[in-house]
Amino acid sequence: MKKQGEPKPLRLAALHMDIHAGNLVYQEQSIQLIDWEYAGDGDVALELAAIVTGNNIDSESLIRTYAQMSHIQVDELSRQVRRWRPWVILLMASWYECRWQQTQDRTFLTLADEAWCRLQRND
Repeated sequence: MKKQGEPKPLRLAALHMDIHAGNLVYQEQSIQLIDWEYAGDGDVALELAAIVTGNNIDSESLIRTYAQMSHIQVDELSRQVRRWRPWVILLMASWYECRWQQTQDRTFLTLADEAWCRLQRND
């Protein structure tokens, strides 16, 4: 990661960076995202990498659908998501360690250890 550096953005957009079921509010005709605490501008592939890394979803289907709707080449987007995954895992490990420091809840320490192991395995 250090040698390669941060991936160059494929396409910049507003990012939420914490999309999961707990941050989705379902209404009759729409779904709203809440909790924009970690939002910022960045590469769309970073957001997708965060979604597929932090949630158990079909990454191929998500990437293919997103690419088609956004007029991005599927292979290019898929490669970019893979480039961002180690960075997302690093972010997750750091967040878990921070939460452990704040709460002393050992669950967060366990999750941090798992994330560091994933990063070392290049998972």
